[in-house]
Amino acid sequence: MRKNSIYIHFPYCLKKCNYCDFVSFPCGQNVPNLLQYYLKEIELYQQKFGRKKISSIYFGGGTPSLLPPEIVMRIVEKIFNLYDVDDDAEITLEVNPKTVDDKKLLGFYEAGVNRLSIGVQSFDDAELRFLGRVHNSVDAVECIESAKKYFENISCDFIYALPNQSLEKWQKNLEKITKLDVKHLSLYELIIEPKTPIFNLVKSGKINPISESFAKKMYEYTNHFLRDKFPQYEISNYAKKGFESRHNLNYWNGGDYIGIGVSASGRIFDGARHFISENPRNIDEWKKNIDDGILPLKPLSKKKRAEEMLIMGLRKNNGIKFNEFKQNSGVDFFDIVDMQRFQNMVEKKFLILCESSIRTSVKGRTLLDAIIREIIK
Repeated sequence: MRKNSIYIHFPYCLKKCNYCDFVSFPCGQNVPNLLQYYLKEIELYQQKFGRKKISSIYFGGGTPSLLPPEIVMRIVEKIFNLYDVDDDAEITLEVNPKTVDDKKLLGFYEAGVNRLSIGVQSFDDAELRFLGRVHNSVDAVECIESAKKYFENISCDFIYALPNQSLEKWQKNLEKITKLDVKHLSLYELIIEPKTPIFNLVKSGKINPISESFAKKMYEYTNHFLRDKFPQYEISNYAKKGFESRHNLNYWNGGDYIGIGVSASGRIFDGARHFISENPRNIDEWKKNIDDGILPLKPLSKKKRAEEMLIMGLRKNNGIKFNEFKQNSGVDFFDIVDMQRFQNMVEKKFLILCESSIRTSVKGRTLLDAIIREIIK
């Protein structure tokens, strides 16, 4: 039986960070209650697609750790009641260090959460202020140490390649990371997105982004530094053995997932066809859809699905297995690539072609977006 994931998007946060272009809205401490809409949407998908097998649940945002643990418990219980959830399902909650204490972390554990993704971003207070985070480095360390009382599976997010960030500062972050005994790391190069405060600072000439060559140097140093401690398994993700994110691996492997909440998307198979779902980015529109019993489903063509599987699959260190690709998409891998350009990428050693699989080389990972644009027909 095909396994599925469920993603729940909580769109509120204390304040919006300076780099963030996700669908999120600052609410301070006055957290709106969306529970009835979450429960109804979960029910609508079960009515449409049946009692699917669920291997992971992920609360993302925004800042879902603003939610009371009782709300998280109600959502988890609803999913368990309506779907066949694995006994060892991975249930992740994203956490901002400023929004939790010991009591709340225990509450999330008792609600069924068994994995935390803590948005640290940096251990340098000046960098945290630049990023617009509401916590400082002491808050981050205290949050991690408190979380370890209840959770074995802890991931931390960090951002590097900030304007004016030196390699030495990033090295200090990495050294501190490896001493905290967490199991998983997501390390993202800063992307300066339009309409964000950081973009406006760059546009006005008040700050200058670091060069691509220096960002590449930081990335290569990161991979080398973490090689024995946290082996890389995806372009931005590193984990101790057995602690790779099952939820995200489902995305990268082209698996099925149900998106719950404003702006959430999904990829769902009904036994005959694949569907894509894209929820409105406006909260009132999303609520109206739920009130009216509307799920925003559209058929996903085999070609589009195959292209998505190529884009996601090449992010993984072990790449794409051709037989699994065809089995899951119904399309032969080589039918969606320009063979001349593909061979050129292989000859330049950006891609490593084996008899049964394809993957990016170490240098290819730093150019992945360009490689994908080049090889897809």
